[in-house]
Amino acid sequence: VAVSPAPADGCPFLVRVSINDLNIRKGAGTNYARTGKYTGKGVFTIIEVADGPGAIKWGLLKSYADKRNGWISLDYAERL
Repeated sequence: VAVSPAPADGCPFLVRVSINDLNIRKGAGTNYARTGKYTGKGVFTIIEVADGPGAIKWGLLKSYADKRNGWISLDYAERL
């Protein structure tokens, strides 16, 4: 997984999720297991961006920063 350095990707930043059921994955890609699912729309803080299969970019959720196991597809999120 290629990880973008924080200064280049402008992290942290806020995103608004645009779908009702969004998978949260253990890593940046659909090849990682789901750790959960967010049902509903909301605003989240992304602290890191990475490339991975299944999405143009993946974002690490701030609330999962310690274990680094909460990634969402940024294809379904709008940067605020």
